[in-house]
Amino acid sequence: MIERIEEILQGMMHSDPSPAVREAASSSLGRLQAKRSVGSSLQTLRTGSVADRIRIVHSAEEIGGREGVTLLVTALSDQEAQVRGAAARALSLFPSVPVLKVLAERLPKEQGVVLGNILETLGMSRRKELAPVIGRYVGHNDEFVSGKAVKAFALVAGKEDWEKILAQAGSGSANVREAVAAALSEWSEGDA
Repeated sequence: MIERIEEILQGMMHSDPSPAVREAASSSLGRLQAKRSVGSSLQTLRTGSVADRIRIVHSAEEIGGREGVTLLVTALSDQEAQVRGAAARALSLFPSVPVLKVLAERLPKEQGVVLGNILETLGMSRRKELAPVIGRYVGHNDEFVSGKAVKAFALVAGKEDWEKILAQAGSGSANVREAVAAALSEWSEGDA
């Protein structure tokens, strides 16, 4: 069946009079071919250069679906922070409960930019049940992490949580204060 689908897409790509149809067929064909190469992508994640592994992360983001998420979750365990950080950001597009659980489990193992990216991704899910998890990182000793935590926490905070954000307005870090200023726009009457 896959061969037939690819054959139809190739025909549409080369002979359809509509540029929009040709572009959609080309895009679909590219995604299908990428999905078929998940095995080789997993191998690249294990043995490829950092640049190749980051390329796989970006490809997995485009592939999406079960195959793309599998590649991104695998990349979260990479030895290089660059790869893990890129995977954490890409996973924001796939905020399913299993993905969020994997991300939350990574929190104690990470630091710096990767930790900040994971917090940001968790916050973007807007799932209120993540407030206690994210809230632990508000006031973190790394100002980058603390800033990301403040912004993420604001996206999931309940009315009882806003004092924790407001307390950071007096932080010695301009980065954290900027995050507080940005986060305060997330407050709504429903949070009062």
